Amino acid sequence: MKQSFADQVVVVTGGSSGIGKQLAADFLREGAAVIIVSHEPEKLSAAQRDLSQIIPRVDAIVCDIRSDEQVSSMARAVFDQHGRVDILVNNAGYAVYRAFEESTTAEVLDIVDVNLCGAMRCAKAFLPDMIRRRSGRIVNISSIGGEIIITPNAAYCAAKHGMVAWTKALRYELQPFGVAANVVCPDHVKTNFQDDWTFRRRDPYRKDSRETLTLAAVSRAILKACLKDRGVTVVPAWAGFVVWAMSTFPFVVGPFWARIMRKRMIQLYEQIEFEKSGAAER
Repeated sequence: MKQSFADQVVVVTGGSSGIGKQLAADFLREGAAVIIVSHEPEKLSAAQRDLSQIIPRVDAIVCDIRSDEQVSSMARAVFDQHGRVDILVNNAGYAVYRAFEESTTAEVLDIVDVNLCGAMRCAKAFLPDMIRRRSGRIVNISSIGGEIIITPNAAYCAAKHGMVAWTKALRYELQPFGVAANVVCPDHVKTNFQDDWTFRRRDPYRKDSRETLTLAAVSRAILKACLKDRGVTVVPAWAGFVVWAMSTFPFVVGPFWARIMRKRMIQLYEQIEFEKSGAAER
């Protein structure tokens, strides 16, 4: 197993901002050739300019991972330019802070598509070559919501739980071919991930919305997970302890967690009713 990222070819989806951009920068510093992928051309170009200040060895490809055609085109461009991919980081994702019954069917399906199906499309595009070469790695960026249930994010949790389960299955399936699969589950991270108005409306009553991990800490954990070939990594360590406790002592921890989740839902619906009453008065 490689103990260095030097001369590795790395594709990072969702690479125009947040964890993806930080991770791309750290891979570049480690000597890798990096391709960042995003569906937002302007943000992607800006990120490429920023990253080129570190090492001018970064490419950028516009791609919406919800599209089979665009993913296939992106993969062809990577193979044409670099000949192979050593590490695929499935990082693209988004969420809304909205109860399942509040969400439209289109929104629910889109959340699952971006957070889970898009990662699967990208893996399908690069895995055949990895298997042929008997070398490569799929790194999936899930969430703490992929290990424990966090409401009101039902569709997001479903997608991220699916990503964890899919990664565990891939480790069994790909091991005979020398291809690795890892999943990293970060807690709250300081990014623009929670810029959606549905997250902002919770701020008056959610103190923990300001307690976040740094991008550097999450990126270090991802690199370490690759080097150590850890199946599942939860960041930070205390969040991993919570996951362990909920799994090991469900009858003790479960009721306590359920009270927290119920309180969240009560607060959310109180906020919704307050917004509706304010709109009615106007």
